[in-house]
Amino acid sequence: PWLELSTDGEVEMKDDSGTSRRYSGRVRCLDTSKGKEPSWEIVEHVGIETYLPGVLAGELYGHWGLQCQAAQAIAARSFACMQIASRKRRNWDVLDTAGSQAYLGSTSNEHLKKACSMTAGMVLTWGDELVPGYFSSCCGGRAATASEAIGPNPINSLKPLQGHPGTGYCQDAPLFKWERTCDPDRFGAVIRSSGRPIEGASRIGRVSGIEIVETNQHGRGVRLKVTDTRGNHVVLDASELAVISDGLPGGRLYSGWVEGRLDGGSLHLSGHGYGHGSGLCQYGSAAMDRQGKSFWQMIEYYYPEAQVRKAW
Repeated sequence: PWLELSTDGEVEMKDDSGTSRRYSGRVRCLDTSKGKEPSWEIVEHVGIETYLPGVLAGELYGHWGLQCQAAQAIAARSFACMQIASRKRRNWDVLDTAGSQAYLGSTSNEHLKKACSMTAGMVLTWGDELVPGYFSSCCGGRAATASEAIGPNPINSLKPLQGHPGTGYCQDAPLFKWERTCDPDRFGAVIRSSGRPIEGASRIGRVSGIEIVETNQHGRGVRLKVTDTRGNHVVLDASELAVISDGLPGGRLYSGWVEGRLDGGSLHLSGHGYGHGSGLCQYGSAAMDRQGKSFWQMIEYYYPEAQVRKAW
């Protein structure tokens, strides 16, 4: 069973915080109840070109340049198309959060609409393959490959997803480098309770240090050794640590590319970048825009050897 809301204009809805969003598509409330408790999924049915300006509104600052907005539109379109192609047993294609890509509904910002219209139908490809347009806020100057950052899906081994060369353009980003202080006992607890098959995790106690033990071909830290005060240690992927860190007071680390040391009863962390670091670096593309580079140059840099094709 489902209930559909539609209008010649836009549907306005409020979330739990009272924030209003407007939606121009058909909004369906789908009954997903399996027991006595009612459960609903709210899904907007909207064309992809109408959807994309709302993604730019959620993912980038509205005042950022037209060229970086256009590069983001190509990446977001490619990502959404991959999600549509791979959807199974779901009532929806993408979430409206960072779990897929942020989406704020309808927007009146003509700057964002222009970035989408000038790239209408353009997607990333590699041969006959559609390339998912992964992106993150700030790569920290060294790219992650998609296999490292996202997972071992065969699509992530495509050449355009193997990371950009050099140190990138995001050095002025607020989280290019960052520091944070954590409770060393709590840090050990989140590793023990992660439920992931990490050898030695059950023995980890009060964490005394985190060191990078492996970097990728771009110099990004991708493998970490976490040691406790008794000498126990675990070795895990940086991307895995980022997920596990959800359980920390204060929430997830900005990225898994991090080092740490115990000092004065606290675990002092030094990290790089914000997000997984694969594909388009949003702060980097904004800097390239300020330097007068085109969206074509951004795509060429962040998705090496990808082809941009008109899908419609």
